[in-house]
Amino acid sequence: MSHSEVVQDATDSAEKPKAGHEEWVAELPLAGGPVVRFRHVRPEDESFVAEAIRTASRETLLHRFFSPMRSVSPGLLRQMLSIDRAKETCVVGAVSDRGTVRIICGARYVKLRPGAAEIALTVHDDFQRRGLGALLLKLLARLAQTEGIRWFEAEVLASNHKMLQLFKKVAPRSSGHWTGDVYHIVIDVQTVAHGEDSPDAPMSDR
Repeated sequence: MSHSEVVQDATDSAEKPKAGHEEWVAELPLAGGPVVRFRHVRPEDESFVAEAIRTASRETLLHRFFSPMRSVSPGLLRQMLSIDRAKETCVVGAVSDRGTVRIICGARYVKLRPGAAEIALTVHDDFQRRGLGALLLKLLARLAQTEGIRWFEAEVLASNHKMLQLFKKVAPRSSGHWTGDVYHIVIDVQTVAHGEDSPDAPMSDR
């Protein structure tokens, strides 16, 4: 089964890609807004990703890169977009307004060892709190399952309350620990992929 076939139904709110757009892995119509279409990142997305980074808030960039950066070098950007699919997967969400494409979110996992991968995801400030983070996490989980990945790991800054709440909501069976101001979380991929919520198993307290 292909990646596209696996993740087309990643969430109940996401629609299947339309015929003729097989590169899309999912769609999400935003309430009162555009349709976000998700696909694997490509090297030619460099200008779109650079613009997303340029217009993101300092807080969003700090939470993604753990550094108060305002831009990335062309070399680092090319490295970020040169994906070795044997080792990692990266999905982006794009919207189109009057023919202008804008990448507004992205998520990736990098294999750490057999059965485990590290994840990171970001949603641009203009589109936060609209369900994109949850969909990205579920997309990654569905893709990861096809590669035999059973566990996700992530590190989250203490100030990133939105991400901590997202993991608590979408992956209630997760476990983790604090090291200073960084929370290291371990997530059961199957729980996320199939929505096996467990309200009685909240995220560990600090």
